[in-house]
Amino acid sequence: MTRGLPRTLVRAAAREAGLAPPKLGLKAVTTGQGGSYRTVFTFAGMQVPVADALAYAAQKIFDFADGKVRIKGGTARLQFAVLTTRASTINDNAALTWSLGSAAASSATLAGTMVNVLASTGRTLDGAGAALSSASTADIAAAATLDGTATPVDLCLNLAFATGTDIDADGTLAVTGTITLLWENWGDNV
Repeated sequence: MTRGLPRTLVRAAAREAGLAPPKLGLKAVTTGQGGSYRTVFTFAGMQVPVADALAYAAQKIFDFADGKVRIKGGTARLQFAVLTTRASTINDNAALTWSLGSAAASSATLAGTMVNVLASTGRTLDGAGAALSSASTADIAAAATLDGTATPVDLCLNLAFATGTDIDADGTLAVTGTITLLWENWGDNV
């Protein structure tokens, strides 16, 4: 009878904390209880389309449960691949900037709520063809409190190209790697 208890507690923690939206190549595992959590995001070639007209894109990776969310820290190690023809879409050695925020990217300059979980980090897409770039690592440097009492907080992976010469037509990036996030949900005071 106690054999199923740990799995039941993990599922309960995940439901209490929030959930990752269904997306091929994205897996999120949340552990913890009593409002203190660790969520590990695993990316296995998760595809993110990037429109040439925008030169930025976002993928929501988590829906936190209602309440004030306190981001305590974490680490990220991501690699990027270009799945479309580089010569005519996302160019060789394109300068990519990525971040984590409570809002989806809305400009090629990642700022404000687009970077309020993990600051914008630069990465040159040095892989040839569809090969992965070398790894880009970042730490969540400063603790942040996000108010999800009126509307639950989202977590978005944001991607942007700073110059128009980095992308010539709509393209697709694939994201591989992990993000580990330590956080708390302080509840909804309403």
